[in-house]
Formats: sequence, structure tokens, C-alpha cells
Amino acid sequence: MLSQQAKKNTVIYLFILLWVVAVPAIAYVSSMDAKFSIVVFGGIIGLVLAVISAMNFRLGYYIYITISMMVHVPERMAGTTIPVGVVMDLFLLLMLAGAIFDKKSREKSNVAYFKDPLLLILYLYTAYLLIQFFNPNMYSIQGWFIFIRVYIRNFIFLFLTIKVLSDWSQINKFFKFWLALSTAAALYGCLQQAVGLLPFERAYIAMNPDKFKTVMIQGRARIFSFMADPAAFGVLMACGAIIGTVLLTASQKIVSYPKKILLLFIITVHLLALGFSGTRTAYVMLPVGLLLFFLVNLHNRNTLIAAAIFTFGMLAILFGPFYSSPTIIRIRTAFMGSQDESLSLRDVNRHNIQPYMYTHPIGGGVMTVGNDGDTYNPGHRLAGVQPDSGYLRAVLELGWVGLIIVCIYTYMGIHYAIKNYFNEENELNKLLLIGIAAVMYAILVAQYAQEAAGLVESSIFLNAILGITIRVRYNLSTSK
Repeated sequence: MLSQQAKKNTVIYLFILLWVVAVPAIAYVSSMDAKFSIVVFGGIIGLVLAVISAMNFRLGYYIYITISMMVHVPERMAGTTIPVGVVMDLFLLLMLAGAIFDKKSREKSNVAYFKDPLLLILYLYTAYLLIQFFNPNMYSIQGWFIFIRVYIRNFIFLFLTIKVLSDWSQINKFFKFWLALSTAAALYGCLQQAVGLLPFERAYIAMNPDKFKTVMIQGRARIFSFMADPAAFGVLMACGAIIGTVLLTASQKIVSYPKKILLLFIITVHLLALGFSGTRTAYVMLPVGLLLFFLVNLHNRNTLIAAAIFTFGMLAILFGPFYSSPTIIRIRTAFMGSQDESLSLRDVNRHNIQPYMYTHPIGGGVMTVGNDGDTYNPGHRLAGVQPDSGYLRAVLELGWVGLIIVCIYTYMGIHYAIKNYFNEENELNKLLLIGIAAVMYAILVAQYAQEAAGLVESSIFLNAILGITIRVRYNLSTSK
């Protein structure tokens, strides 16, 4: 008890020290260049948060997620590139150190780390990526090191999730936190749509041609909130809307009417933000994910009502007399097809690159496709080829051998989630588990048209729910 109290006191002292240092620092830094001021303030706050993360890795887990979602805001305010990956790696390593030296985390876990089938597939995939170092088709190993660094970051985060979210109370806390953070992003996205992008956001986009091409479409801006880009924002808005809709079908005994009103508000702002993001893949994710939920849970009266309302809303958007809204028009093109040249170009690119897939069973090597190929493997056959699909990238870079492993891994994740749902008895827990399965399935389908799982923000959420899925498999008995 003393050690826990000492930790709490230390955290309080750190916050007090932060404010004491901040008073003279604000006066001094305010007289400096605005960009430099942002960097200094970010450094001071980041240092304190880093120390807290090392001392309390469970709190650091949530700090890490929050920073990962919002780290691009100071980058845009400063109008310069900030090494975002380095910041994330630093926080993750401090969390890992805190978890290793924490006394509670040393207690024996009931998770079979060396026998669990899903984890064994993950280890196989990790070994395959390490073997890719010797892939003779790569022109340079620099890209391999970059890729492995990001992969290890996700690998560590997955295992930290298993440690942090160790029981249902922690899992419930995580979903409350995630919905709060996601709703804040949705509200900020709606604000961007209502008043337009802020001056520093417009300036940052204007100075970056790649960002400009992805944000500005047909004379209007796609909304990205405080995330990296509209694609990542749209994918997470779809995930949040799916989770919110699933929870809305709970009985009044589990979710009271005031909470259902709050959930309706959360779903509404998520759907609005999803529409404003202009991400067609995310538009498709929503009905695909909910379809799995509706099929599994058709015996529930509330589910039937939600399915009817959702179906009516979709029909109204697709076939209603709405012709002036660019958002509705873009949603229609996602489901009903269009003459969009970009979609035709994607099909042509995929057809032209098929012979390479058949002749390279281990692929061309990681970071050899698209813009990554131009940067790290210039002159490579795959350099400049835009995959526009997570599966296409996997088969091009890792070969059909790697694609098989990836498909088995994703299948096992959904299999675990659905099996956990049928084995669980608590109603709220069951809804969370089928919500996880629905989100996983939606991302699985979205991978066909976009690298939905490879985006920084979506990969964090995907690894978090995968960690929950693995953990729950060994904790089902505690909820019965």
C-alpha cells in the first residue's frame, strides 16, 4: 500500500512541478518564434507524460493512445514535420519498461503465450518478416528496418493490451475511453465541416502536395479532424458507429434510457463525421460490420428494430431525392458504382501486376510498393505501383506465402471474437464481443479496397481489440 501511495504522491508532485516550471517558461517562450514555442511546450508536456507512463504503464497505455491520435495537431500548428514515429516509440518503450518492473504484472498470467493458436500464427508471421531481410528481390534493406520498427511497435502494443486489459472491468473502461476519444474526434470533424479548416490546417495542407491531393476532392475538403488523414478518420468513425449501434440494442436493464440517448448522440456525430470524411471504403464498412451483428443477433427484438431503421436510412440515402449534397453523392458512388476514373485506374493497375504475383512466391520485399518503393527501393518493378488494397500490398511485398499467413491470422481473430461471443453469458460483455467481431469483419472487408488496417490510428484500435479477444478467451469463466 505504501508503494502505491508513494506512486500517487510522485505523480502529484510531477504535476505541481510542471505548473511551477510552466509559469516562467510561458513568459520566456512566448517571446520566441511561434513554431519554436510549440515545440518547446510540446517537449515539456511530453517529458512529464513520459515519466508518468514509465511509473504507471496502465495510465501510460491510455496516454499513448491519446497522443497517437492527436500528435499530428502540433505538427500542423508548427507547420513542419515532427518525427511522430520516434515519439510513439519512446512512449511505448517507457510503458514496456514500466510493465516489466511493475510488481503486479509479474504475477503469473493464465494466457498461454506459447500455445495459443492465434499467437502462434503471429509468431510465424513475425519470423516470416524477419526472413524477408534476406529477400533477394529487395534493392535496399533500409525500408525493411523502417517496416520492422513499426511492426515491433504494434507487436509490443498488442501484448501490453493483454496485460493492461486483464479483466472485464478494465475492458469496459477501455471502451468508455475509446468512445469518448472517438466522439471528441467526431465533434471536431463536424466543427471543421461547419466553419472550415483552421488557418494552420489549410497552410499545412497547402505546403504538402500529397496531403493536398488526398484532402481536396472536387473543390471541397475531406474532413480529417485531429487525425493523420481523412482515410484514417473515416475508418475510425465507422468503427465507432458500429460499436455504438451494437450497444444501443442492449436491454434497458443493461443500458438505461439516458445512456441510450447519449449513445444516439454518439452514433449521430459519428455518422455525420463519417460522411464528411469522404472515405468511400469507410462507408462500406458500416453496413458490412452491422450485417454480421444483425445476422448473429436476429433473435433480439432491439436488433430487429435497429436493423429496420438502418435499412430505411440506407435506402433513403441511396434512392431519396437528394441531389445537391456532395456528401450523399459520394456515399452513393461507394455502393452504386460511378464513372470515377480513379476506380477504373485501380482495376487496371491490379490486372497489370498479376503476372508478378505468380512468379514471386515470397514477394518483392517489404517497402517496395508504391511511394515507399520510390523512396526506399527506387527502380524496383513494384516502385510506384499503387496497391490501394491491403491484400494486394501483402501479396506483392510478401508473396502469396505471406498473404496466406495474413489471411489465416485475420480469420483466427474473427473466429476468436465470435466464439467468445457464444461462450459468454453476460449481456453487456456479449455485445462488446460481437461489436469487436463486427469491427474486425468490417476492417477485413475494407482491406480489399484500401489499406485500412495499416493506418496508424486504425492499427492501434485493431491491435487493441485483438488483444482483448485473446485475453477474453482465457477470462470467460470470470464473468459467469
